[in-house]
Amino acid sequence: MVKFIQCIRKKPEISLQEFRLFWKSYQAKAAELARSVNAVGLTFSTTLAVDENLQVMLVRGTSEPYDGIVEFRVSNAPRMMEKLETAPAREIWKEFREMQNEHIDLENSAFFFASEEVALRR
Repeated sequence: MVKFIQCIRKKPEISLQEFRLFWKSYQAKAAELARSVNAVGLTFSTTLAVDENLQVMLVRGTSEPYDGIVEFRVSNAPRMMEKLETAPAREIWKEFREMQNEHIDLENSAFFFASEEVALRR
């Protein structure tokens, strides 16, 4: 399985509460986009505001966690990119990117294709 993963950091001037409101509309637009490119799956993860995250950062010396993660599951990367050029997907993709430009710190976020290997599933 191929995934298109977005590891997202909010813009610094956006509060956590504002980001959470934005995240709901971003999820809806991502779902629209996923349908338009025939994605076979879509998941969202939101970082928890828990002390354990701070402990992990301090103990391991890592940077702050991403604010959210989006994973589109697709058959292959080139086919997804081709679908983004079709009329139905193009407008949704444009709106999606506008949302990103407005709310996401793109310079400190990461977007990439990856191959999934399931090691354990219960």
